[in-house]
Amino acid sequence: MRPLTEAPRPGADAGRSARISVLIPAYNARTTLRACLLSLTHQTQRTPYTYEVIVVDDGSSDGTKDMVAGFPGRLDLHYAYEPRSPASGRARARNIALATATGDLVVTLDADQVVAPDFLDAHVRAHAAGPALLVVGSRLQLDEGEIDQEALAERFDLSSLPEVVRGDERDRVFRALGCGLADMETAWHYPWTCNVSVRRDRLIAVGGFDESFTGWGLEDAELGYRLVKDGVRMHYTTGAAVYHEHRLPVTADQYRQWRRNLEYFIRKHPDPVVRLQEMFAPAIDPDTLTEEDWVDTAVRFEHAARALTGPDRPLPVH
Repeated sequence: MRPLTEAPRPGADAGRSARISVLIPAYNARTTLRACLLSLTHQTQRTPYTYEVIVVDDGSSDGTKDMVAGFPGRLDLHYAYEPRSPASGRARARNIALATATGDLVVTLDADQVVAPDFLDAHVRAHAAGPALLVVGSRLQLDEGEIDQEALAERFDLSSLPEVVRGDERDRVFRALGCGLADMETAWHYPWTCNVSVRRDRLIAVGGFDESFTGWGLEDAELGYRLVKDGVRMHYTTGAAVYHEHRLPVTADQYRQWRRNLEYFIRKHPDPVVRLQEMFAPAIDPDTLTEEDWVDTAVRFEHAARALTGPDRPLPVH
């Protein structure tokens, strides 16, 4: 992992304008990244803040560099290119962005997300509750189809996007358990870094992203685990939503990457609750036929984690 420089703890002056660093890793995502950047040009403010956008190109060969270079100058936009290597991955790319970030608050996005005008404002307002929060925003799934980027360049309007076909799966988990993310033993498993924010100093204090996670899956859960162990509290908000471009099913190769990352996660943190993530394998493996969907597995995961904490931890009532 690249060494990270300690940053001063923000928040001493609650009235000052927040500074946000938006970190976006990108690999051969020129078209979707452009839509993401266009949506970030329309951010509104109910609370004072300034923001920069840092794109780390993870060895793309699709003209991403030229697209960013020609992007209209309506963003404080920074670009870095990292050659493709066996060590490439979202964790490494985000650490490269983090090393140059100047914001008090770090917001992470993926290159295939589009955000509404109140997205950054919602993250800032959520952090007003305290300096030790990991704010998790919701993710809405779009149907197949193209984004009207010409219209999106002018303003954000849902009519520019394909139809929203699915809400955030985590909402169904919360309803089934009768509690919110902050009340879950397994909350650390769910800060998907397509949409989270945390104070930069707290992220640096735990060492940033673990670059040993490569390929698909779990680098975000492991970061959540370390942050929670460091005393950071979880907060989920539907106010900071991202619109995720049509997602294909998990492939066999992605599943193998997930298995490899899970094995590393378990070795690094030999905690019985970490090993419980094995439960998700049948719901993720494309070669496994199972009647239990991901949400049902997530509910069982939480029940099992609560059972590990002892008889004083109540289970949800259905």
